[in-house]
Amino acid sequence: MVQLIKIHGYRENPWQAKVYKNFLGKKIVNAFLPKKGTKEYLKVQKLLKDSASKLKMEWLYVNRIVIAIVTFIVSLFLFVQLHNTTVKWIYTEPTTDYDIMGGLTGNELIKAQELTESDNKFLDMFKGNKEATVEDIQKKMELSDDYEDAKDEEIEKAAQRVYDKLQKINKEYLGWFEVLLAVVFTVIAYMSPIWIMYFQLKMRLMEMEDEVMQFQTIILMLMRIERVNVEIILEWLERYANIFKEPISRCVNNYEAGAWEALEVLRNETNYQQFIRIVESLQAAVEKIPIRDAFDELDTERDYYQAKRRESNDRLIARKALIGKVIGFAPMVVMFVGYLIVPLVFIGLTSMSSSMASLE
Repeated sequence: MVQLIKIHGYRENPWQAKVYKNFLGKKIVNAFLPKKGTKEYLKVQKLLKDSASKLKMEWLYVNRIVIAIVTFIVSLFLFVQLHNTTVKWIYTEPTTDYDIMGGLTGNELIKAQELTESDNKFLDMFKGNKEATVEDIQKKMELSDDYEDAKDEEIEKAAQRVYDKLQKINKEYLGWFEVLLAVVFTVIAYMSPIWIMYFQLKMRLMEMEDEVMQFQTIILMLMRIERVNVEIILEWLERYANIFKEPISRCVNNYEAGAWEALEVLRNETNYQQFIRIVESLQAAVEKIPIRDAFDELDTERDYYQAKRRESNDRLIARKALIGKVIGFAPMVVMFVGYLIVPLVFIGLTSMSSSMASLE
């Protein structure tokens, strides 16, 4: 049994790896996986790196395919269940020959249930038969014990009622548009891991900006202290880092093997330009110039990015306020439309249809 080792809270051998090791799973995933070196491959690889995802490229596509398959199956299952629920409702709803307000009680309910059971016998006879007519149902009813003493008008009315139920039942099957809708849901589900990473990237960029400003503050305090070197600065950055903690930790561990080379690896492990500038300044301070001279423009840059971030925060707060207002008014609008406008429109259309029918 393969031992699962956790590194920074993530497994080295998760279920995605097991799926990809399977011959069939690997074949399916490779059919969707972009070829190495292609534009799509480099784009997804960059997205994985920028969003700080722990997933490998193959694991990401395992996730996408599994989510898509599950979504397609669940969508079809829900559509089928909706049709089954509708058919069940037709079979179990108490049947009356007149419209009533409210629910049935007492003898009325018993008679309605008996009528439903009687109708169900004929529905079972003709269920799935799309060529059945009212006359066919009427003939069966005339031979039935349920309508032994019934008049022709009663039988004709009952046959029409059963026919209407039969038409509804025969229409309750999985349609092409529902399969198409399931395919649309599947495509959305297939793309959702990528969209989530883009969202994580956006959130991460904001966190990166905060963290780099924190690094700048630390460096501004340390650069004026005598006997402070690059290694000490890196150790302090590691202590307060969150987003960049892993690459900085690796840099600190590899620092004694080669300071400039360790910083070069750290520079290549991130695409955030402001952090790269800090690393380049540290590289300059390793071999060429004093730390204070390497970061002589840090005060100016920090003031600029503080003003820029302040403006971004103001825009973000204004956007959140607008979204909050929309969410706050949404229930009132839905209630107003659902309970006032829609019923009034329905009643108006019903009255107009009745008036047109009476004129004809």
